[in-house]
Amino acid sequence: MRTELTNATPVPISPGAPSTVTSRITVSGLGDAVVEDVDVTVDIEHSWTGDLMISLLNPSGQRVVLSDRRGGRRDDFRDTVFDSDASLPITSGTPPFRGTFRPEGNLADFRNRPADGDWTLEIRDRAFQDGGRLRRWSLAITTAAPPEPAFRIDVRFRGGLTAAQQDAFAAAAQRWSEIIVGDLPSVMVNGELVDDVVIDASGVPIDGPRGVLGQAGPTRLRPGSFLPAWGMMQFDTADLAQMEADGSLVRVIIHEMGHVLGFGTIWDRLGLRQGAGTINPTFTGPNAMREFGALQGLTTPVPVSVANTGGAGTRDAHWREAVFGNELLTGFLNTGVNPISRMSIASFEDLGYQVNYAAADPYDLPTALLLAIMGVGMEEHDHGDRGIIIIPEQTILPESALAER
Repeated sequence: MRTELTNATPVPISPGAPSTVTSRITVSGLGDAVVEDVDVTVDIEHSWTGDLMISLLNPSGQRVVLSDRRGGRRDDFRDTVFDSDASLPITSGTPPFRGTFRPEGNLADFRNRPADGDWTLEIRDRAFQDGGRLRRWSLAITTAAPPEPAFRIDVRFRGGLTAAQQDAFAAAAQRWSEIIVGDLPSVMVNGELVDDVVIDASGVPIDGPRGVLGQAGPTRLRPGSFLPAWGMMQFDTADLAQMEADGSLVRVIIHEMGHVLGFGTIWDRLGLRQGAGTINPTFTGPNAMREFGALQGLTTPVPVSVANTGGAGTRDAHWREAVFGNELLTGFLNTGVNPISRMSIASFEDLGYQVNYAAADPYDLPTALLLAIMGVGMEEHDHGDRGIIIIPEQTILPESALAER
């Protein structure tokens, strides 16, 4: 079902000091329907569009950045459509940005979240002088009935998280349930029957932004397969606030949830990592190697390049940034879209999961020019300048914990 709504009430943007204006569209009557796709159209009069950061917030406050200070000294957004399936990124457009563009963030981050409620367009004028007005904007939402995943991640909130942050965890869990589609054997953990994974999530003050981001990883592993049954994700509240502000929160949580599910954290137990600590560590799962070869146009499998730089929790536990650029499971988050490739999904098949390759995002290996534009090699901190992630200790459950044999 597709719903299209418009708010045509003009909102002035002051030419004075930096300021923020908002406009809302209320979606109602859709019940428990969830988002499949969102497109946004804006019409903004403003001299010097390079002053503006434009974002869309869903009813829980989750943010996607549409345009961040693009266009320089030229004027206006004229019926500009933001569509994450568009081929032309907004970063390559010029004012008045007529046509359809791929936003800086990913509107797919709203997928499978409730559609009903107040959607907010936020415009931040980041500089003095130059003003204008939001003339109108429109929202087009395609919805569907909420899915019933075969693979379930039970996120339990243990405090310190806002409603929008909790919604980001729920969106991340849903994304992984699209990728991993097979049920796991239930297992007893501390007297509780777990099907399939439980994650304790919390926000706590640690050391402010960019120091220690937190802890993320599995804490209880199934016997034999070593697939996680329980894990934890604990983030510094200062980093959480910064990620909310810049629209990267969902991407970071999806990334870290991948570690809880075993990416980079159980490789050695399964004999899938070679050369740890050397200049050329690799992942040797046959499915991921097949997909890496295919990315290079080869019919033969190729060991996948693993991170050979970075601090604890980054080196030897991610794809190599210098090879894979903006792929989500490298050690550094890039601005804009961070796709999950077929290769990453294949690596979870190598861990022992049943996966859905159709859930992969479009992805090609970046050229040297694209890597340079992304700023690869200039990172100052791990995990995309977010901070260091600490991996918690793991315990292998006894055979007697398996509830199904």
